[in-house]
Amino acid sequence: MIYDKAIINANIISMDQKENRYEWIGINNGSISALGNGPFDGEAKEIMDIKGATVIPGLSDCHVHVLNAGIDLSGVNLDNCTSISEVLFLLKKRCEEDPGDGWVFGTGYIPQLIQEGRYPTKHELDEISNRHKVMIFAATLHACALNSSGCEIAAVPDDMPGVEKKGNVPTGVYNSDESAFIANENVFGSLSDDELWRYIQDCAQDAVKKGVTSIHGLFGQFVKGDRDVEVVLKRKDELPVDMTIFYQTWNVEKAEAAGLPRIGGCLTLDGAAFEYTMANYEPYITAPALRGVLYHNDVKVYQFVSKCHEKNLQCTMHAVGERAIDQLLYTYHRVFIEQGRKDLRHRIEHFCLPTEAQIKMAKDLDIILSMQPGFSYLWDNEPSQFAEVLGKERSDRIDPFKKVVDAGIKLIGGSDCPVSPVDPLRDIAHCVNGYNPIRNISMKEALKMYTITPAYAIKEENLKGSIEIGKRADLTIINKDPYDLQKNKEIFHIQVLHTIKGGIMTYSA
Repeated sequence: MIYDKAIINANIISMDQKENRYEWIGINNGSISALGNGPFDGEAKEIMDIKGATVIPGLSDCHVHVLNAGIDLSGVNLDNCTSISEVLFLLKKRCEEDPGDGWVFGTGYIPQLIQEGRYPTKHELDEISNRHKVMIFAATLHACALNSSGCEIAAVPDDMPGVEKKGNVPTGVYNSDESAFIANENVFGSLSDDELWRYIQDCAQDAVKKGVTSIHGLFGQFVKGDRDVEVVLKRKDELPVDMTIFYQTWNVEKAEAAGLPRIGGCLTLDGAAFEYTMANYEPYITAPALRGVLYHNDVKVYQFVSKCHEKNLQCTMHAVGERAIDQLLYTYHRVFIEQGRKDLRHRIEHFCLPTEAQIKMAKDLDIILSMQPGFSYLWDNEPSQFAEVLGKERSDRIDPFKKVVDAGIKLIGGSDCPVSPVDPLRDIAHCVNGYNPIRNISMKEALKMYTITPAYAIKEENLKGSIEIGKRADLTIINKDPYDLQKNKEIFHIQVLHTIKGGIMTYSA
């Protein structure tokens, strides 16, 4: 046989059930035709000698806010700022550099890391805006701040929850999902379809540099009229990654009309830790009057999940804290009792701070857990920002990957980009050899989170996720064998050499 492409002199980690390894791959029509060991003695139109580099299945990122991620790539990064004056300096510089009066976006903002402990007000942003519309996104995406011209487009009613006021006058800061999501919806809704598509493309092009061949992308909710869903449905085949669309809408008929087999994503049952909206059992250390927010009552959540299950739609929702996790687990439990279990592969997004009983219940219900290692990588190091707001005991319970794996739960990994960057290799390293050993898992389990289990989570395990004959040639080529570095901090420095999707090179270093 003459192959379209052969990859030779390789260290191939197949991730198949027998954990086979190979030294060469033959590819035809975008699929894997042959695998072998020893010298390659076949013929191929193209031979790719990778000189001992390691091949793993194409990596997945299972939770990406694609539009926001694209915006983040060209925004003003504020995550290293320590004062309002630094923030204003960086934004002013961009406002002076950019021509016209378009949007300037600031990203990665955490008020707890700012000396003043707050967001800039619209009046402070007005002074540096140079006619631009300015918007600052919280690192968590659960809050934002705008200047006066930005507030006009955001059009958030003054009486919405989370509208910050000083002397009964709104400051341009929106501190909860109710108000921040309205602002996002109207601001992004003001962008043209071409602008939306450019940001989507930017996200995908950045992802392939990190070895990603598949994205579980979250669309809707943040764009008025859900125009981003329409744009990506029309053009997703032009992207260098497989884009699996999760439609973030409470309207089941919309997902059905779009012909999608799934619904949800970051349909938020609660918020995030740094906004004090993650729904906990106990109060926050730095906000002892607060223990978070449940945004929807049990009846609404039940009616939604019940309808999804009835219509045979895979369902997933954002549940970060213990109370939100409880709400969703018991909703799934009730729906399964009433309608029976189906092979729909329902998920929970985040599952950051579960109890032991909730981990057991997730296993009993066979729920897929979509978790984000970047959270604890970024915010539970030394010093731990999570410990600052939650205390040491609870910060140690965040991201309990080991307990989840030991329970036998199907676990998939994502970035929640732009909350954390798309970088599966870094997140795999963190899962294996992270700062806090209480959550560390084996290399095999960490790789599964980004390869075969994500494929299973969208019912494509027979198509991709492992390197086997007949499956699509989605491959990530890296410079080191990650198994050799399990106990070595060098694991954090593994590099992507090539990304191949369907036998076609989408990235080469």
